[in-house]
Amino acid sequence: MRELIPPVSPEQLPEDLRAQWEATPRPGLRSFIQVMAHAPDHFRRFNEVYGALRFDNHLDARLTELVRLAVARTTECQVCMAGRHPDAVAAGLTEELVDQLGGDARTGLTSAEDAAVAFAIAFATDHHTVDDELLDALAAHFTPTQIVELALLSVMCLVGRFSMLLGLVEDASCALPTSTER
Repeated sequence: MRELIPPVSPEQLPEDLRAQWEATPRPGLRSFIQVMAHAPDHFRRFNEVYGALRFDNHLDARLTELVRLAVARTTECQVCMAGRHPDAVAAGLTEELVDQLGGDARTGLTSAEDAAVAFAIAFATDHHTVDDELLDALAAHFTPTQIVELALLSVMCLVGRFSMLLGLVEDASCALPTSTER
């Protein structure tokens, strides 16, 4: 695929974005920062909103990460799939659970988590498939505030589609282990 947007060189990154770039060892995330630096003010606002939705919400860390990774599975974004939030891992997020996010059988999830993941996948792939049964499941487990947060988190995570369009990848050191490698 041809390069759609050339990355801003690290030397030309604004100081705050350069600090973010230097703070991550992940090449895909570094490339994402370099591309987004073409619109630094918008990228900063995106990060602010995304950060609040991901880390300061009315959902727990494990659920937030499950939803984020469920959307990442739909976008096939390597950059998105490579990260794990330590609080979610401490709360029981395992690679076995992550592996199940793409399938219909999701054992190990609570009924609330399963409803949120099903919603995120449907919302991210074809919002027309969000039916009354799925909405009822959400309403049974979540407050209106939490449902809005689930939807907005799903929207923000769809930036992975842009990452894939740009061809951003993580190197082998960031690859997710397969089930046989664990």
